[in-house]
Amino acid sequence: MRKFLYAIVLLMAVLFCACPSKETKHQPKVYQQEVRHIAKKMEVKIKRYDQALAAISKDSIAEGLLGLQTEYRFFVGDNPTTKESVTQISSYLKDPVIKQLYKQSQKVFPDCSSLEKDFVDAFTLLKYHYPQVALPQIYTAITGLYYEMPIMCYDSVVVIALDMYLGSNYKLYKQLGPNVPQYVYRRFSKEYILPDCFKELAFQYIEYKNITSVLDEMLIEGKRMMFAEIMLPNTPDSLIFGFPQEKIQWAETNEAKIWAYILENNLLYSKDKLAMVKLINDAPFTSYFGRLSPGKIGAWIGWQICRWWISNNPDEPLEHLFKETDSQKLLTQSKYKPKK
Repeated sequence: MRKFLYAIVLLMAVLFCACPSKETKHQPKVYQQEVRHIAKKMEVKIKRYDQALAAISKDSIAEGLLGLQTEYRFFVGDNPTTKESVTQISSYLKDPVIKQLYKQSQKVFPDCSSLEKDFVDAFTLLKYHYPQVALPQIYTAITGLYYEMPIMCYDSVVVIALDMYLGSNYKLYKQLGPNVPQYVYRRFSKEYILPDCFKELAFQYIEYKNITSVLDEMLIEGKRMMFAEIMLPNTPDSLIFGFPQEKIQWAETNEAKIWAYILENNLLYSKDKLAMVKLINDAPFTSYFGRLSPGKIGAWIGWQICRWWISNNPDEPLEHLFKETDSQKLLTQSKYKPKK
């Protein structure tokens, strides 16, 4: 009996190991021993500019800003005590909306330990694939509902606008007006922070040249999502792409039809701006394919092309994907051909 149970356990173990997980299906080769070695040395400390700024005395703002200069020079600059700077910060700190946003952000993000752990995992993979890269310093801030740029990335700095990740039901989001419809502010939740960060960081790793066609635009956006997926391998597609799972399921079910439509209507190499807008720009759905489809379906197809490239070029460095500016070459190398 014991031998029989042992055989069953062994068979289950073999079957489990033989089945590729969804998270790693489109991932480049990674040697876990080296990843663990990098992770042991990895440390991420998020600096809370939002808290540091709120803590300065309202009666001595100039002195408070001077005290922040060493750690938060990126925000306060080289001359934080000028009359203009003091006036701006004084108005900012007195603003009732800023006060409300800050109060709510402290409830949602009393500390950033969970975020720091997630960044450790992601930066470990970034260091694995790009050993020479200098990792950015991460800051948090309250930007006053600057929804156009919830994540701001510079050469050595990432700024997370915490007020843009307070939960999709937060009351102030609904007061932003028609420029921020429901399908957009549903993403204003903390689980989107990491995907948003790495889609923005991707711009620093992608080469741009002669972006003129729909295919060029598709692959730029596809590379951004591929970059995020590689650094965040356990993150659901819905968070990387920014649409509910049922919309992604629709795209997966209809992938071959979508691709056929793009080819048959000569959209792939089109330079028509309207076609680019319809296929690439954010929207509740893609007008070519009806209300059940997700928006920016061309970007999603671009992502699938990148996934196929990874799968069919397992020994190629990632730089060959992200630095290649010949979209047709990448498409050919990917061997992309979705099954009907």
